[in-house]
Amino acid sequence: MSTDKKKKICFVASGGGHLRQLLQLSPLHADFNYYFVTEQTSLGESVAKDHRTLFVPHFAFGQRKTEGFLKFAISGIRNYFASTWFFIKERPDIIISSGAGAAFFTLFWGKLFRKKIIYLESIARVTEISLFGKLAARFADLSIVQWPSMVDKLKGAKYCSPFLIKDAEDGNREGVLVTVGTVMPFDRMVEGVCKLKNEGKISGDVAAQIGESDKGFEGIESFASCQFEELNDRMAKADIAICHGGSGSILGSLKAGCRVIAMARKQEFGEHYDDHQLDITKAFLDMDLIEVAKDENDIERAIKDISAKPRKIVEIDPSDYIKVIREHI
Repeated sequence: MSTDKKKKICFVASGGGHLRQLLQLSPLHADFNYYFVTEQTSLGESVAKDHRTLFVPHFAFGQRKTEGFLKFAISGIRNYFASTWFFIKERPDIIISSGAGAAFFTLFWGKLFRKKIIYLESIARVTEISLFGKLAARFADLSIVQWPSMVDKLKGAKYCSPFLIKDAEDGNREGVLVTVGTVMPFDRMVEGVCKLKNEGKISGDVAAQIGESDKGFEGIESFASCQFEELNDRMAKADIAICHGGSGSILGSLKAGCRVIAMARKQEFGEHYDDHQLDITKAFLDMDLIEVAKDENDIERAIKDISAKPRKIVEIDPSDYIKVIREHI
């Protein structure tokens, strides 16, 4: 095992599910000098309370599809200058990233200056390597994938099994929590839940984290975002979590012991950059850990089906990751 406080690790990722995955590598914190580079999301701000954290502007390759090339270019330029300044200032020896776009320029400088780079492909990628992953793999000295089906997709990648599954006590839980993730709104899903609540088809309270939406949702409590700790507390009390098909939201809900319904964002509606959430939701459904709502009209059926299933808790066991990374470092 390599332990050297003189070596500095930069953990760099976008501010949602990608950052959640880097937090799972916390056993490394005791062995090295480290810091985080991420976006100023609610999760990023929560991380900053306990870890030295530097914020860069949001940047995603998919912005060119959903927000146009001009906004994509402006975001890239802003991220480039912030990432470059932090790299020069901090001079990391090792860079560990789980993607995505916000981490690109940090990896670029790391490669240029021959720093050791470790890339953890997102757990959200089940059948195909992400665009960021294809780029990052060219920079990385070590690439790790989290599904066995991905080993052949990324040459030389190591597979690490992350899931620890156990039964959960039913407990005294009630109500529905809806969450759309850290950045993009998902009005189609929230409107579907809101309609069911107003028709009396959902009993108990409904609270919805709706992201950057400009719509009002009558009959339910709604809020754009909240601190990571508050969201976890709400999950711990909710009977059912209804979330978008992002791996961070699904795993966060499962870790809290919720019965989970996931609904994939779709590219055709401008809800995401591609349709990889269809793969994520199918993978968790095949493991019998969640129910999947095919669209807003399928949420009622999904609630009925998930309510009849036993609760499961899913945690990420980082031991395989840590072993592989330490051996490489």
